[in-house]
Amino acid sequence: MLTRLALILCFSFFMSASMATTVVETETKANNEELTQTVFELERSVAILQLSKASLDDYQIMSEKMAHIESLESRVDFFAVLTFLLCLALVVLFVQVRNQHKRLSLLELDSKM
Repeated sequence: MLTRLALILCFSFFMSASMATTVVETETKANNEELTQTVFELERSVAILQLSKASLDDYQIMSEKMAHIESLESRVDFFAVLTFLLCLALVVLFVQVRNQHKRLSLLELDSKM
């Protein structure tokens, strides 16, 4: 009887400890989510404040930088497509060379016989 009571107490202790850790973990996750949301809102507020204090020159400089970035983006897109096409051409070339090598080896075998 005493051993059963001790086992029940140990079992309840382990269950309560595991339940307490899950409660602490969920509270920690909730706090982290709230903290992340608060940091995001603060960063957004700072960005809005900086834009509201910007002058016309700042907007023009930002517009020029955006135009420069867009031109760089189009160049990168062009070079990415060009690189892809060159790789594709190399694959086709290697396949053609392999097929031609097979044909040549077959012709050599036929000529030896």
